Amino acid sequence: MKRLLIILFCLSPVLALAQSEKPYIREGNDYYKELKFEDAEVQYQKGVNENSSSYEAAFNLSNALYKQGKFDKAKEQLVKLAKSQTDPKKTAECYYNLGNTDLGLCEQLLGKQDMQNAMKAAENALADYKNSLKSNPYDKKTKYNYLYTEKLIEMLKNNQQPPQQNQQNKQDQQQNEDNQNQDNQNKDGDADHDGIPDSTEKGENQDQPRDTDGDGIPDYRDPDSDDDGIPDNVEAGEDPKNPKDTDQDGTPDYRDNDSDNDGTPDSEQARIIPQDMAERILEAINKADEKVQQKVKDEKNAKGSVKHEKQW
Repeated sequence: MKRLLIILFCLSPVLALAQSEKPYIREGNDYYKELKFEDAEVQYQKGVNENSSSYEAAFNLSNALYKQGKFDKAKEQLVKLAKSQTDPKKTAECYYNLGNTDLGLCEQLLGKQDMQNAMKAAENALADYKNSLKSNPYDKKTKYNYLYTEKLIEMLKNNQQPPQQNQQNKQDQQQNEDNQNQDNQNKDGDADHDGIPDSTEKGENQDQPRDTDGDGIPDYRDPDSDDDGIPDNVEAGEDPKNPKDTDQDGTPDYRDNDSDNDGTPDSEQARIIPQDMAERILEAINKADEKVQQKVKDEKNAKGSVKHEKQW
């Protein structure tokens, strides 16, 4: 099955504890780590009941609900929590998880062949990520999810196949672009449409373009030059013509596997999750399209089988 663009994801319980609800949150965290999300929900709910103003208890409760597929309840919890925050960081993470929750709802609705409401859920997710970025404009995970959701909405509207993720498909896709769009690529000077000029991505030797990740595709035609799972157009920053260099080491983020020089690779910090959710969404889209096509076919066959008597 063809795969969707990997989505970046983060749902982990907050570990900072308030006083009165501390025992409940601690026990809930233990259950959460053991993947016993129903038991974790019970403990977090006790924490909320003990201290209704506890951010940690409420936030962790929403995560436990999410993990059980109780997206409506998780969303209700997060909406209230987001509106009550004055700390931009907490506001951003609430809206980030709201976006993930709305994507979960989108998946559920696609499984029910409810395409109209699935589209609404995806659009809500896009708005959630946008609200998150208002409070934390430079968060890579949120930017990535925003771009992913834009692509998902486009697919839902047009039933188009998503970008390929594995290496062979990536090369095949590039081959097709080379064959069909060579003139346009040479003309616009940005072959991979990431905002970074080809001349910048090719490096000092323009005749031997740089290939940072050694995958056989030069950077100027590779949407993820360092192969860390984060698109170049995200890592380039607000001014792609002058790509961002977070740690100021002379290597821009889109070519740097540890862009903030903290010892942890960007791919790990991004916390890339398995693609099962993305694949299930795509499968649901394809099934819905097959159902529509079959309905049209059946209607045509029904019309063709009607006998018309001659009127003399």
